[in-house]
Amino acid sequence: MGEKQYLLDKTLEAWKGKRVAVSVSNEHSFTGILEDFDEEVILLKDVVDIAGNKAKALVIKIEDLNWIMLL
Repeated sequence: MGEKQYLLDKTLEAWKGKRVAVSVSNEHSFTGILEDFDEEVILLKDVVDIAGNKAKALVIKIEDLNWIMLL
């Protein structure tokens, strides 16, 4: 698991400050700017969901992520 965590950390660090799309619990999709992350959560700012609803920020548990992609 250490190697997987290293790859995730390395990738998220490179994507900080950039717009990403995420799928949470296979039900909800969001886009936002990757503000920060740790081993448990990621923080997005300037968030928009698939229906166009906007939020200033969103905290997502990493274990609830299905996928994350760089836009």
